[in-house]
Amino acid sequence: MTSQRPLSPFENGYFGEHTRLGSVPIGGMPLFIGSTVRGEMDPAALRDTLTELAALHPLLRARVVTGDAGVRRFELDDDYRPSVTVTAGGAQVYRTLVNARQEWGAGLFRAELLREGEFTRVVLVLHHGISDGRSVFPLVDEMWRRYTARVTGSPLPQPERNYALPAGVDTQLAALISDAEVDAFVAMVRAGAMAMDPAAAPVHLPLDGQGGGDPSGRLAVRRIELDAAQTAALVATARAQGFSVNSLLAGAAMAAVRTEFAPEAGPLPMMCGHAVDLRPDLVPVLPASTVLNCAAGAGTPVLAAPDSHPIELASAVAAGMRDSTQARFPAMFMRAAQRDLDEVTAALFGAPPTLALSNIGRVPAHSLPATLEFVRDEVFAMTPGMPPKMTMFTVGDRLTVQVEYDTAEHSHAQMERIATEMTWQLLRVGSATARA
Repeated sequence: MTSQRPLSPFENGYFGEHTRLGSVPIGGMPLFIGSTVRGEMDPAALRDTLTELAALHPLLRARVVTGDAGVRRFELDDDYRPSVTVTAGGAQVYRTLVNARQEWGAGLFRAELLREGEFTRVVLVLHHGISDGRSVFPLVDEMWRRYTARVTGSPLPQPERNYALPAGVDTQLAALISDAEVDAFVAMVRAGAMAMDPAAAPVHLPLDGQGGGDPSGRLAVRRIELDAAQTAALVATARAQGFSVNSLLAGAAMAAVRTEFAPEAGPLPMMCGHAVDLRPDLVPVLPASTVLNCAAGAGTPVLAAPDSHPIELASAVAAGMRDSTQARFPAMFMRAAQRDLDEVTAALFGAPPTLALSNIGRVPAHSLPATLEFVRDEVFAMTPGMPPKMTMFTVGDRLTVQVEYDTAEHSHAQMERIATEMTWQLLRVGSATARA
């Protein structure tokens, strides 16, 4: 039975102050995940459901304790019952929530129920140091299965407490990737940086934000929702072209962002940043349902001209992802990022992409009680100063793209233009049958 363990260096960054992973500020970052439904939920039943989830997933009932030597450790609290706060309000209350500084002293996992008219929004609030986007979607699905069973009179068996605290992903990788391999990787990256033509450096979106940010909430999101037919069309196009849906979405995103630059500038170097799940790199492979932060990053360069077709850009992304996979870049980056790097390599690792993407992929439709009607899922994980990003996921048969940004750096008008252009590009590639 493991009731405690030290935080790994990667996890320590998330529980630090002003810490970064590459270009992303991660210190204290919260992770919000949940669903909006039509109908009213039972807070007591939800609270019992969350207690069951905390029994199944040890990090959900962990506390961070700092020892005498300043070493942080996770300690399990078997008496912890995640709180459920009920608040009147909808979209603006949600935006206030995701912009608020979260306090973690009472626990790393809780829920908010927001009620407005006939709609209820359930929001699970987690510390990003214990989970990532890939594992919270299965957590939400598990929440709905247990909640539905409970309120329909057929509760699932009470789970036994799980004490198998998973080791930090960087700790697990250290047993698989030697220091010599990391040395060679860092040397390769540094050599590539030194040989790079400064003109090939990726462009960044112009900063046109409000300085201090929107007073009603510095962090903002714009949502693109496709129906089942539009989503199926995208999948069909990706299969016809022989690459992943992720590459197709990235190509559309790069084409959308290119419209923010003057046409006369010609082909521009861009960098598409990708959140990458490291679970497949572990031995044994860690299931997506294991609550643990396993997110690393990779980048794929593209050269985007004003008339570049998104399928052309998607092909470049697909090639870049193949190269990244062959080089084991995300896992190597995770290992190398825990080191004290030389100035050149650190600057390269810390350079922001033109646009970041976090693609969760397809997740099953939830099992809800007959008294509730599913409207949408949503996830949000940002801190001030993060580069703009798109978070993408398909629940059942409907794709959602969230355009997320810091209004201190990028204006609502700019990001609305990008969201509108992204919508058009998605519809464009969904109707494509051949490379343009």
